Amino acid sequence: MTTSDRVPTDIVPDAAAVDVALGTRVLVVGDLRLSWRPTAGSLAVAAEIGSALDAWAGPGVLVLNGDTFDFSDDTQRDPGRILDAHPRLATALHRFAADDARRVVILSGQRDADLADPGTKARSVLTERFGVDVGPAVDLHIATGAGDRVVHVEHGSRFDGGGVFVDAAPASVELSRAAYRRISRLLAWLVLPFTIALLCLVGFGLLDTFHPSGAHRLLGWSGQLAVLSTAAVAILVIGVVLRRTFRALPDSREVGLSCASNDDARAYAERLVGDGGTGLVTGYTHRPELSSLGRGFYANSGSCGTIVRPRRARLGLPALFVAERQLSWVELEAGADLHARLVYALVDIPGQSLLERLAAVPGPEPVTKPTVVAAFPGGTDWPVPVFEDLGRRRVRRQAGAVLALTGLLNLLSAITPPIGGRLDFVADFVPITVPETASALVAAAGIALLLLGRGVRRGQRHAWMLAVGLTGLSAALHIVKGLDVEEAVAALMVLGFLIAKRGAFTAVADRPSIGRGFAVLGVSGALAVAAGTFTAVWFGKNHMPTGRALTAVVERLVGDNDILIPGRRGRFLTPTLGGVGLALALTAVWLLFRPVVARHKPADLATRARAIVRRYGGDTLAYFALRDDKQHWFWRDTLIAYAVHNGVCLVSPDPIGPVSERNAAWRAFREFAEDHGWPVAVMGAGEAWLPIYRAAGMHDLYVGDEAIVDARRFNLEGGRMKGLRQAVNRIAKYGYRIEFHDPAHLDPELERELRTLMTGSRRGEVERGFSMTLGRVFNRDDTGLLLAVCFAPSGEAAAFCQYVPASDINGFSLDLMRRSEASEHWNGLTDFVVVRTIEHVRDLGMHGLGLNFAVMRSVLAHEGGDRIGHRIERRLLGWLSDSMQIESLWKYNAKFDPDWHPRYAVYDARENFLSSAVAVAKAESFWELPVVGRFFAPDDQPVRS
Repeated sequence: MTTSDRVPTDIVPDAAAVDVALGTRVLVVGDLRLSWRPTAGSLAVAAEIGSALDAWAGPGVLVLNGDTFDFSDDTQRDPGRILDAHPRLATALHRFAADDARRVVILSGQRDADLADPGTKARSVLTERFGVDVGPAVDLHIATGAGDRVVHVEHGSRFDGGGVFVDAAPASVELSRAAYRRISRLLAWLVLPFTIALLCLVGFGLLDTFHPSGAHRLLGWSGQLAVLSTAAVAILVIGVVLRRTFRALPDSREVGLSCASNDDARAYAERLVGDGGTGLVTGYTHRPELSSLGRGFYANSGSCGTIVRPRRARLGLPALFVAERQLSWVELEAGADLHARLVYALVDIPGQSLLERLAAVPGPEPVTKPTVVAAFPGGTDWPVPVFEDLGRRRVRRQAGAVLALTGLLNLLSAITPPIGGRLDFVADFVPITVPETASALVAAAGIALLLLGRGVRRGQRHAWMLAVGLTGLSAALHIVKGLDVEEAVAALMVLGFLIAKRGAFTAVADRPSIGRGFAVLGVSGALAVAAGTFTAVWFGKNHMPTGRALTAVVERLVGDNDILIPGRRGRFLTPTLGGVGLALALTAVWLLFRPVVARHKPADLATRARAIVRRYGGDTLAYFALRDDKQHWFWRDTLIAYAVHNGVCLVSPDPIGPVSERNAAWRAFREFAEDHGWPVAVMGAGEAWLPIYRAAGMHDLYVGDEAIVDARRFNLEGGRMKGLRQAVNRIAKYGYRIEFHDPAHLDPELERELRTLMTGSRRGEVERGFSMTLGRVFNRDDTGLLLAVCFAPSGEAAAFCQYVPASDINGFSLDLMRRSEASEHWNGLTDFVVVRTIEHVRDLGMHGLGLNFAVMRSVLAHEGGDRIGHRIERRLLGWLSDSMQIESLWKYNAKFDPDWHPRYAVYDARENFLSSAVAVAKAESFWELPVVGRFFAPDDQPVRS
């Protein structure tokens, strides 16, 4: 279901219209939840609002945006009685409403729904006693120096899909505090077994000092093991109780309102702005927000009162619930233009226990006094997007590093001899072969943990499960191989870390690849065993029994050679089968822990992708999201085009969809990628998306600029254009001409001619360039494209350029550029095509034409400074330009006097930069075209001069 299917399309009925004169200020505040039984919190909020009204200067409008009163436990449903219980606010309202230049509007919510009915006592009390306007919604018609602006204000509960208000917050706080009190008592009992263990260790140590004998040492070890066993049992029992306690806690996702976010209201605000409105202000979710939507905005006034938020806890403890006092509202000011501001304050309410304070991850910094945190236009949005998966990715990196260190520790412990006294103690109970076997198994576990590090780093669930099992086994083997208590403790600590952070490892396995891969491995192993057995039985003078030969071959596949294979057969088969077994094992590990492979997209998704690109794809690279080799992922009305190369999810272009969905869509896509174990990289990112990428913990790297020509400004006059003017005039003088076509409806004969031209100049028909080319030509499904064909005087096609639509620049963006390699054609063919296309775009009443992408243009143009680092960059780029079209491409673009728009490469984390770069190289086919960008046919080829 898309956003358009879910969001209401109608304005709230009976919305009042309020005219706001120039110079008037509007205050929108909601969710005061005042009750006839006042609390310290409600009195403090009433006093704060009253102080703001008393300090008001000049004309104004006050909008109390829903849930001002709480009638849920009030049988009289009398707002007058409630205001009398909050005298500071009642007095301020009387004084404010009495001024003829001011107006008070009270909107109904869910807790005071009676206010929506004109015939109720609640509504009549407010209108008659306080002289205020009451209704379900209001349209503010605000006069400004730039013209009239319309802002729609309503409580916003209808964006919850008709759900009923669910406030489980107070009960959640009580449950959370009761659970943590219980946990505190249980943790206190854990001190007892460790105290006993400490006393026994001291006692047995003193006994061994005065009576040094083997019996006493044995008694001491037995006592210590008994105490540790008692402690383990106590921890296990208490762990079971703690687990039940955790399960009794409410899910943090279900606490508070049934509407968890402002996404639907924000999407509706974008629709209002698109229809000519200026903004939408709601409340209901208690989530203050002010977001720019281009020409308009969306705001949520939040709430004034006590709210409850879940907080993450340390050490694997359950989320706890913290009560906070929030004070927020929206201010609108009618001046030279409409200005909106979000005012916000937040402080914690005391009452947490010591364990709760120690366990809770710190929340946002308290804002003790109401402060402007966001403004429109020209200011920053609020809140800054927070991506929850940042902590999960950090845990995965830490787990991968810890497993690598644990694997190295296992290997070092296996190759170093144990302490003699400890080994003697173990030898008293088991044969010496047991510690030797345990040492070998520790080494094998160390190698396995090193191999598992990559899968755990990607968050794969099956890799985590194997790591947990091997780490626990390593702890036991360290004890068996020589009482290596230190290594065992380290392994147990790693095991505890993995178990405590188990929620970070959710990536699935690529089941189809695993099934096919292991089928191939099974067949390959069976063929290796059959060939080895045949060789051992039938070749050579001394024939082996078939069963014995089969066993010997299988042994050699797993690295053992106890059964002798006589003659040269054994010298040949032993290393060969060992190598085959190692290759099969490595292949199995690679298949088991490879990332999920993206599959082909269904046809209906491609149709949906075209619809979104047509509606929202205004960027010069947006149309390239429809390449055949890209997968499509959707979130409501947002499309993200990606492909998986080298285990990295490459996204290009930037996500396409409504501005209001950007943060939520990118957050959801990151979760999708994390669940598949893919690090993410973005190619050709624009500046508008960089704040969102950075908020997600990603790093950006400038890679070059895109040249965009303004057709309205372009002309061939002046000294700067002399070379270009001469080239264009020369081509025109010799009889070359341009025709413009729709490539989706091309004449078949011309299409064959252009395909022949393209194949000759490209040495093949495959078009590469993942981020900035469409990869196909003359497709019937590609509508709205522009094809410029240059014909020679003989009538044959000599060059052509294909352009895709780009509404953000009100024009087109270059897809590919081809020219004939025949020697009879003159220089300047592509110059001629581009200039005539610019003139054609201008004749159509359009503005922009996007050209080629210039790699590291600002570096080559000395715009970054002249420090030693920039000199090295320029020297390196100059050296690369001898074999790649870097500097020549920049200079070619510069001839058309374009505006330069920077593009960036964005990658997940610094340790993934190399793998991301390899994936980019694979996607862009650097070995065929070393430049990240569109294909460019320079005019310095061997042609007529």
